[in-house]
Amino acid sequence: MLHCLILLLTSFLVINSSLAEESTQSSINLLKQVDPQKHAVAGNWQMTEAGLQTDAITSSRITLPYQPTQEYDFEVEFTRKSGVHSIAIIFVMGEGQASFEVDAWGQHLAGLQMIDNRSIQQNETRTENVTLENGRKYEARIEVRSSFVKAYLDDQLIADYKTEGSNLSLPDVWRMPQADSLGLGAYQAETLFHSAEVRLIPDGKMLLAKNSVKPEAVPPSATIERPAMMKPAETKTSSGKRVLIVIANQDFFYREYHDPRQALEQAGIQVEVAAGRKQMCYPHANSGQQGSGAVMPDFAIAEVDSRRYDAIMFSGGWGSSMYQYAFEGSYHNAVYNGDSQIKAAVNRLLNEFIQQDKYVGALCHGVSVLAWARVNNRSILQGRRAVGSPRQSPSGIYNGRRDQPLSRWNAEVNGARLTPIRSIGNPGTSADDVLVDGKLITGEDDNSALLFGQTLARLLTDSQD
Repeated sequence: MLHCLILLLTSFLVINSSLAEESTQSSINLLKQVDPQKHAVAGNWQMTEAGLQTDAITSSRITLPYQPTQEYDFEVEFTRKSGVHSIAIIFVMGEGQASFEVDAWGQHLAGLQMIDNRSIQQNETRTENVTLENGRKYEARIEVRSSFVKAYLDDQLIADYKTEGSNLSLPDVWRMPQADSLGLGAYQAETLFHSAEVRLIPDGKMLLAKNSVKPEAVPPSATIERPAMMKPAETKTSSGKRVLIVIANQDFFYREYHDPRQALEQAGIQVEVAAGRKQMCYPHANSGQQGSGAVMPDFAIAEVDSRRYDAIMFSGGWGSSMYQYAFEGSYHNAVYNGDSQIKAAVNRLLNEFIQQDKYVGALCHGVSVLAWARVNNRSILQGRRAVGSPRQSPSGIYNGRRDQPLSRWNAEVNGARLTPIRSIGNPGTSADDVLVDGKLITGEDDNSALLFGQTLARLLTDSQD
């Protein structure tokens, strides 16, 4: 009898041990937790019987409501249905959040980005000749451990990089509202994500950012089922609206790009970026960026179709001087003198937005672009109420002599009815100095950038009512 009891007890322990191991190794189906209306960051996402699908939108991306805190595998099955651009699998590792991308940069590259603020084009995970075949199903797998990350496409090793995560970051094109969540992205490519699963590693080490508090150990199922363990993306339903932000290829003011974009996307408005040339754009030093702050625009200005957008805005920074169509002076920094064909393309674009009765806006020195634009041989700002920046313009030749006037001078000499500096709201700050005159929106400086974006978002979404 004792022998039988021992055998029975042993069998019971073995069965329970196997069940526990199976539970620990079982995958977590993230698509079951996704609400496209709540978690979409950009693009049009919908859940179908076949999986999670996005249409061919620039930088379409969605948050997966799961924050890994220990070593894990992240497996995603997908089919790109159209387009020629990248699919991004966004992962988290300690302090870092980065993307595993395939068929990227229009050069069929694959790898991890960013590493030390370097894209796939420059970092050591660059893998060439990785071309996706539209209509074919692929599996991407990322193995995240405490000291390395490996990425595979159909079991072929693409990237093997040693890191604890602190030097990993996302490029702006995939920027997410939460830095501790997983995500999916597709760049101008209709894509179906058949599955997205996380598998926690048994006895895996913790992947905690510095100064984090170690959470209580819970089984994987509890991590998903307990609301306290989830942070849904703070995004709203897509509005169907689209805004074009124009930045300079050199010396745009990062905060005047980032803050409006953030406000617009949080309101469910799609944002696309244009610059004089479709090449990496670099901000002023110390203008609000983390790392290099480099931004790859979606389009060159000459390629933009104004009919696709509900509004256009120009971020500031001295580099925006390169878009001043009718300015007859010159700048000591030759980059700011721009290119006559690009200036003409900017002026054409502004004329089209105005003819289509759409919102036109600018921040800080970007207001000078509107000042020097010409519609029927008149400045866009002539006779219009606007705000102007009290900061200096770049040094150069103004009216035939060396000078460095205030940026607001550009609007003044072109007939704008400028408000006094910091005269809107609290006189102690420029954070509330945003002025709307019909379909014209101007903001005083980078401190006004967030309110500028929120104001434009409100105007666009209110117009739907």
